[in-house]
Amino acid sequence: MKAVGGGGTVSAVRLSEPRQAALAALLALEPTTGDPDSDRRTLEATARLIPCDAIGLGLVDLRSGSLLRSVSLPTWVAWLHPETLDDTCTEGIHHLLVDPPLRPLLQRTGMSDGLLLRFRDGRDQVGEVWMDRRHRAFTDADLSLLRIINPLLCRLLRDRPDAQRPPVDLTAQERRVLQLVATGMSNADVAARMWVAPCTVRKHLQHAFRKLGVSNRLAAVQALEGASPTPRARSRPSPERE
Repeated sequence: MKAVGGGGTVSAVRLSEPRQAALAALLALEPTTGDPDSDRRTLEATARLIPCDAIGLGLVDLRSGSLLRSVSLPTWVAWLHPETLDDTCTEGIHHLLVDPPLRPLLQRTGMSDGLLLRFRDGRDQVGEVWMDRRHRAFTDADLSLLRIINPLLCRLLRDRPDAQRPPVDLTAQERRVLQLVATGMSNADVAARMWVAPCTVRKHLQHAFRKLGVSNRLAAVQALEGASPTPRARSRPSPERE
């Protein structure tokens, strides 16, 4: 697997069968606002994909400084990074062992190495996914995997209003196809990303169109995002875009 992600070029990564299963489980998840069980499932799948001794999520409101959500696995592990999340925090992926300003966090946690994925959640919230290892360092392959799943984790863990959630009758695969289509991907690109045949992508689009009451890709994406289809969207054709 080779791709380009946030924070640099992603090197080739070979996935064992257990890691492939973990990635498939992660791709099948859907965002559920403020649901600790949903957050926990996301973190569990991530920890199976990138093995670590502890993993967690913290989401902070910048206006009040209050911790909105915090989930840790194992559950007894405390999140020790809240004061690092503020207006000046740098988004993206950080490797504690090689990032001098963040290396002191390792001393506080007693871990050998750590990864941080920081993301903005709207204008007034910032989140952090942290992963720690007790006795060994994270590798370049681990970093590449985190870069690959970075957009997916941000989508799953952002605190989105319920009114903007997609229709509940779409399957996970149909939503995933539309989310990839929204980035400008062709059917062939989506098929390659999801490891399925192009005809499977077309079927998912056809089913999604029917459920959303639309007839083309642009209108479906707008419906998925909670917007009313524009006249331009209504006039454009079809699920076919090779």
